[in-house]
Amino acid sequence: MVILVSKEVIMLDFRLLTFLDLCHTKNYTKTAKNLNITQPAVSQHIRYLEQYYHRKLIVYQNRQFSLTKEGEYLLKEISHLHILSNAILQNIQNISDADELPVISIGSNPTIGEFILPGLISAYSAQEPTCRIRSFIGTSKKLEQQLHDGIIDFLISDQIDFCPELERRLFCSEPICCVCNPGHPLAGKHVSLARLTSEKIVYRNRSSHAYQILKDSLQRLGYDLDTFNIPFEAGSMYSIIQYLKEDLAISFLYRCAVKEYLNSGELAEIHVTEMHDSIDFFCIFPQAVHTTPATEDFLQFCLKQQKY
Repeated sequence: MVILVSKEVIMLDFRLLTFLDLCHTKNYTKTAKNLNITQPAVSQHIRYLEQYYHRKLIVYQNRQFSLTKEGEYLLKEISHLHILSNAILQNIQNISDADELPVISIGSNPTIGEFILPGLISAYSAQEPTCRIRSFIGTSKKLEQQLHDGIIDFLISDQIDFCPELERRLFCSEPICCVCNPGHPLAGKHVSLARLTSEKIVYRNRSSHAYQILKDSLQRLGYDLDTFNIPFEAGSMYSIIQYLKEDLAISFLYRCAVKEYLNSGELAEIHVTEMHDSIDFFCIFPQAVHTTPATEDFLQFCLKQQKY
C-alpha cells in the first residue's frame, strides 16, 4: 500500500507538523506544549490525517506509542519535506540578504569550537572585517536540529548519523596523543600502552562521546579503557588540561586541544608506540541549501589553513 503525499504538503500543513513533533515526543501533552496548542487539538490533527489518508498512523500497545507501517512512511516523507521547506526558506533569505553585510553561522562540538575555530575566525575577520560570524557550540544532536531548522549554515563534527539530505566535506583529522605534566617520570619518553595501564588517567566522563572514541581506539589495540585507573572524570577537555598542569596524571587528548600547551612547555607528550589513531571532523551541509558566497569563502579559507 502506497501513501501519496499531495503537493499541498510542500508548505507543510500544520497538522503534519503536529504529527512530526508527536513522532519525536511520543507524548500528546509535550507536543501540545511545543506547538502552543491544546492537547485535544493534537488529537484532532492526528484524526484528520488518519481520515485524510484512510489509514491508521499511530497505535498504542500496552500504553507504548508506536507507528504503523503507513505512519513510518509518512514520517519519513514529512521529515524530508520539512528539511526541503527550511532549505527553500533559507535560500530565499540568502537572496534577500545578498546586499547586506554577510553573516555566517557555524555550529561545532566543544573540541572544534574551543580549540580550532577561535583562531580561524580571528584570522578570517582580519581578512574580511565586514563579515560577521556566529559560533554555536553544542551536542551533535542539537546542532543537527539547528542545521535542519536553518539556524546554522553548517556544522563541524565527528559525530553525525548518515542522512542523504546532508553533504559532508572533510574539515580536518586530529591525532589522539598522550599528554602529562612536564614533571611526570614518563614525560617525553617512548613507551608501550601496557606501561600506562598502572598510571593514573584523567579523562572525560563515561557517558561522553569522547570517552567512547578513546574506548574504541584502545579496544582495537586489545585494551579495555574501563579497566584503567581513572580517578577523575572531567566535563570538558579544558578541565582535564588544568588538572594535568597540577597533578602527575596522564590523559589522551586531541592534539589541537593541547598543541599550545605542548609548545609552551606547560604539558609534555608521552609517545605511545602503538597509538596512531586520528579522528576525522567533517563540515556538514544540507544538500538542498545553496551556500552563500561568504560561507563558501570562509569554508575554503578554513580548509586552506588546516593544511598548514
